Amino acid sequence: MHFFVKFLSAEGKTGFDFIESQSYDSLFKKFSQDGAIPLKIIPLPTLISAIIPNTSIKVSAGEVVELMESLHLIIKSGLPLNEGLQDLAKESDNKRFRSMLLSIDEDIYNGQSLSNAFEKYKNAIGPIILNLIKIGEETGQLETTLKRAAEFLKRTISLKKKAKSALIYPSFAFVAVLGAMFVWMIYVLPQMMGLFKDMDLKLPPLTLGIIAVSDFLSAYWAYMLIALVSSVILFIVAHKKYQKVRYFTDKMVLKIPVIKQIVSGFNIAFISEYLRLALVSGVPIFNALGSLTDNLENEIFKEALKNSTEEVSKGSQISSSFSKTGVFSPFTIRMIGVGESSGSLDSQLDMIAEHYYERVDYFAENIGKVIEPIVLIFVGGFMALVIAGLMGPLYDLISQMK
Repeated sequence: MHFFVKFLSAEGKTGFDFIESQSYDSLFKKFSQDGAIPLKIIPLPTLISAIIPNTSIKVSAGEVVELMESLHLIIKSGLPLNEGLQDLAKESDNKRFRSMLLSIDEDIYNGQSLSNAFEKYKNAIGPIILNLIKIGEETGQLETTLKRAAEFLKRTISLKKKAKSALIYPSFAFVAVLGAMFVWMIYVLPQMMGLFKDMDLKLPPLTLGIIAVSDFLSAYWAYMLIALVSSVILFIVAHKKYQKVRYFTDKMVLKIPVIKQIVSGFNIAFISEYLRLALVSGVPIFNALGSLTDNLENEIFKEALKNSTEEVSKGSQISSSFSKTGVFSPFTIRMIGVGESSGSLDSQLDMIAEHYYERVDYFAENIGKVIEPIVLIFVGGFMALVIAGLMGPLYDLISQMK
């Protein structure tokens, strides 16, 4: 059940929060561990309690990595899990993360397994981590699987950071260039063109075209800005709500040179690393493919994995099912095929992941060198067009002055 609580924190500050707890005793125990004093407790009706999500814990990927590593060390040292979780909760500065740890501690104290205690926080830690914990408990290798989970998360976090950093630069570069072009067209050019009009010069078609565009932007820039912001908001909402919009967007992204290499490399590396982790942890490959689909954000690769899972369920090999999707590289398919025929699929998947990690890393470090010529050509073309439109009238103006 959920409680609305007004409390006095250990620092002497008044606060409010919605807290889930099985009983008043458990609730008081949580406050005692935090060094806080509850001032007012209101139990919420079942209807209101039902609409408060249990999984709305804001936990960073780094905190999940730290948690997996800490749990690995707790089990390895022989310290009871609930005592270790209490210590981790005391050290955490994230209030909601601390609440999650105390809730898990409470469930374990009441006799639940670690995987069952984590079940309601599946969205916070991810289904693959939850599956690894279950496998570790079933096989008696919980310590090992927790260590593998931490290593997997570290590599994927590093990969995501590299992919994002590689994509941020071109986005920023083109936005900055377009912004500069609009400033030129709206503020700089109208003043120069006004001089030509005052001198009653005969203007060539190119100059007249530039003037027309500049006048239009100057008159309607506010409406265009509103339309642009509205379109962006509408797209974000539609992208979040409709799978078809996400599919179309991802399909277009995979057609952009350079960006395609980064997105494909990231997804293939993530898929390979995920499947390798599942294999070495004892998760059946069919189950791994099914859960992997839920962990992907790219709709093109997600659909490819769904089709591959269906093919594998009919008895096909992974390499064969991947080759039919058209999104996996020949290198990936060949390496997986070698692994299946030689019985070394986990090591082949590790090599694939490492290969694409390096590719994404390379593009992250060198994308500036690739984008700069494109930006220069774009800016140079714009400036050449403007100069060409100005040179004719300027020549006429100088001739009249002579």
